[in-house]
Amino acid sequence: MVQRKLKWKLALFFYLILLNVFTKSLPIDRTTLPSTVLSDNVFTNIPMLEPPITQPSRSNEDTKDVQATNNITVSEKSITRNTLISEARPNQNVTQYAIEITVDGNTFSGRAVLYVDVGASEDSILFNLEDVDVNSVKGDIFTITNPIDVDYSHNNGILEVTPEVRANSHALIIEYSGSLENNGRGFHLGQYDSNTYIAMNLHPTHARRVFPCMDELTQASNTRISFTFNGLDAYTIVTNSKTQGNSNNEFTALPGPPYLWGMLAHNLENIVVPTPNVLLYGRPTLQGIQDSQASLAINSYFNFLNAWTDKDYFSIVTDQDGKMHIYVLPDLSREWHSLSVIGLWEGDVFMERSHSIKQRKVALVKIAEAMARQWFGYVIYPENWRYQWVISGLASYAAWDAIREFQHNPVSNDITMLDVDTLFVTEVIQESLLLDGYAGAQLLEPNDDIFDEDEVRYHVNGLLRLKAPAILRMLRFILGDEEHDFIKTAAQTLLYRRALDTINSHIFYDSIKSDWMHSGTDLINNLEDYLETWVHNTGYPVIFVSARPGGVLLTQERFGFTSVPEVNYKIPLTFTTSLDPNFDDEHIYPIEMMDQTKALDITLNSDSWILFNIQGQGYYRVNYADDLWENIIDALDDPDSREEIHPLNRATLVDDSLNLARAGKLKYDIAFEVVATMEHEKEYAVWKAFIRNMDFIRKRLEALVSSEDNLDPDIYIKMVRRVISRVEDEIGFDPDPRVSEAAMVTMTRGLVMEHACKSNYNPCVAAAVDWFYDSDSDEPTVNPDIPHEIRPAVYCTMVREGDDVVIDALYDRLEIEPTMYERIVILESLACSQNENFITSLLYDTIADDSPYNLEERNKIFAAVASSSFNNAFIAMHFMAERTIEIRNMYGGPEKLEELIFILADNMADEGQSADFQIWVNSLSSNLQDSEMAAKKAVERVTTHLVWNRAHLEDVYDWIAENNSPALTTSIILLLITVFVTLFN
Repeated sequence: MVQRKLKWKLALFFYLILLNVFTKSLPIDRTTLPSTVLSDNVFTNIPMLEPPITQPSRSNEDTKDVQATNNITVSEKSITRNTLISEARPNQNVTQYAIEITVDGNTFSGRAVLYVDVGASEDSILFNLEDVDVNSVKGDIFTITNPIDVDYSHNNGILEVTPEVRANSHALIIEYSGSLENNGRGFHLGQYDSNTYIAMNLHPTHARRVFPCMDELTQASNTRISFTFNGLDAYTIVTNSKTQGNSNNEFTALPGPPYLWGMLAHNLENIVVPTPNVLLYGRPTLQGIQDSQASLAINSYFNFLNAWTDKDYFSIVTDQDGKMHIYVLPDLSREWHSLSVIGLWEGDVFMERSHSIKQRKVALVKIAEAMARQWFGYVIYPENWRYQWVISGLASYAAWDAIREFQHNPVSNDITMLDVDTLFVTEVIQESLLLDGYAGAQLLEPNDDIFDEDEVRYHVNGLLRLKAPAILRMLRFILGDEEHDFIKTAAQTLLYRRALDTINSHIFYDSIKSDWMHSGTDLINNLEDYLETWVHNTGYPVIFVSARPGGVLLTQERFGFTSVPEVNYKIPLTFTTSLDPNFDDEHIYPIEMMDQTKALDITLNSDSWILFNIQGQGYYRVNYADDLWENIIDALDDPDSREEIHPLNRATLVDDSLNLARAGKLKYDIAFEVVATMEHEKEYAVWKAFIRNMDFIRKRLEALVSSEDNLDPDIYIKMVRRVISRVEDEIGFDPDPRVSEAAMVTMTRGLVMEHACKSNYNPCVAAAVDWFYDSDSDEPTVNPDIPHEIRPAVYCTMVREGDDVVIDALYDRLEIEPTMYERIVILESLACSQNENFITSLLYDTIADDSPYNLEERNKIFAAVASSSFNNAFIAMHFMAERTIEIRNMYGGPEKLEELIFILADNMADEGQSADFQIWVNSLSSNLQDSEMAAKKAVERVTTHLVWNRAHLEDVYDWIAENNSPALTTSIILLLITVFVTLFN
């Protein structure tokens, strides 16, 4: 057996070497992207994908102003049905809902008793009601004593009721029926193993799919809602409130808007009780395998948030359910805002005792943010969705503080803990800066109220999730010091004074000022004026630093990947120099504020460096004059002086330089000189910045060399080879599971190895081959001892380079994986295959009626295919264009479709793919429905990338080709040594 494996490995290695040296991709036609394409036919000369024969077994009043605030070109159809509703019923208010829902198999019937105040208005009574059939409407005035049939119409999601007798108050009985959908929107039928559950998650605009309601935010809600659920005797039912009397299906009314209600009817098991009256539920088969990490986190977060908010969870509102129920759902990832009922996706919670640190990183954030929404999202909620940034920002801000507390051990230097400050800078601030550089980025706060579902989705699910906490973090350092966190005290004020009420940005500003005006710093005079620039503009500033006799001169401009109008920001400054370097935590509090230009009385030597934005906490970028960049690069290229610079600032230098070059504000030869110094780097933050930005270049180089025979197919490997030496020497691709190492080191290995293997870096490929098979098995079986952090790299590499035997082995492994996260690792790795028939079959499996994959798995598979390679992105593009309706229905509705559209847009790497993408989106038969607006924003991003391709791609190729290091001879020697060690290990 050993001899057979040795021969197989040897043959594969020779194949890989020959493949890397001799093969070229076939050329493709690189057409020019048309400026505007409208067609009834999505594609005219491209063959359509066919299902495989055999599949694997496996303030609304002036809507035109929205275009100015959201940077969206608004057509004549701007006046939409929800806009009309809000105009037609300014005095209409539902004071009480009593909703009775009866479930019968996959269908349900509803009976809604509504009490509606209409004031003196004689207009019809209007409700949102979608995806159901109305059977009857009866009514009476004031109370229901003698209800009679009432005229109504139900069209395009609007129920219009016209009582014969006009009064200030009406009581209505509306009976309707609908189907339980498996998409997580409104009333949802979920499935796991051979069991089902029923969920009701109404955030943000799905209440209209469960009962007739005013499902938009316009004012403070004095509404009370009660629910009764019939036909669910086989389940345990939990909602926001306690049950009435001895009933197990009638629930007490609570105040609040419709979207804050949630329900779960389930047979999930209580896996653990992390802290008294906080219960964690999951599939019965998970009993005994979940790691204590989630339970410990929930315990810590619950106690922390109770203290941080200064509001006891169990006294939020009278008659709430007496417990916090956290449900781990195997098939669905959705944001919940309901009280007492929290839904989380299983892959984000349950871990094996030995698990991926990357999974833990994601899990800790997801759990913390979901728990924080019990306060920020339920106790206080937005007056209109335009103010959601305040709610989302405070929830995320509090959540990250909870994570810091959980991962901080002041007694010992526990290497198993995560560096939360590093994660916040890399996962929140830098990611937000990247997305906010596009012309189509969302404003934190639009100038007008928003009501339409597509605009609400685009807003609440978009950039604000990252930008809001990033801005609040910067503001925290501007306003206070180590002793004073005015964001926290403002949050406490809101939770006390505005409990179960709405807020807007002005109320938020006032809550800060009430405390800050007495003891805060004086860097700014008017808080509202200061934040106006950051909140009501897309983008952010970039500071330009130049040395001059007697000091340093700072100027600013607005950053963007395309041309944008100038905006003057007040920028908080933190800095240090090589003459007295200090990156300590107390130096992240700004001592200067920049307005337009600023001169600093700092004397630098000819070889001195100066760095701004200590630890990358500010929401801006920094550019330097060429001579200062040269000094910085010299410092980074010396291992000793490099260590004097904080890792977060080294990461910021990489992130800023590559994005400044991408925007045409810095020459690429300077940016790449910064990048080249990473041969001395092994810190996670710096490698995260490198990979986020260089992956954009790698994909486009892959497309470029695929189109021309005379280009080096290994061009990007030369960059990897140049920068990876320290990671390869000191961290390596061959971890010893018996040796305990720092969590951040483990995560760095997984991050770098995944990128290196995807780039076809031979030592990484060799390590993956050596890890994959179980040496103790006579059959080709996946090695169960592959360290969790490197499994994505190992699996993906073997699928890409191997054959059907590899795929069969992974499918066998899929059947026995105990956690959802590890299933996803395998499914995403299958997307690395370069077999077009297999990839097509895999995608069609996701939309089959009997699909073996649940909702979240389908989304993960498509995203992985779109991101895995240039050719697979092409397949994914055409699959989405041809099967848009099925994807929408089978993946979870428009929210998920739009998320995948943007992933696809980021992977359209050349002219041809980009043209196809634009043709599809602009086609009259695109089937995008109400996702058209989001898709057109994605087209803007694709066009921005094309402009970069034309301006920079060839220069990037030439720089890497001309600055290749180490020498070819050294590389060959290293490769032969790796092969030898691998074969005879």
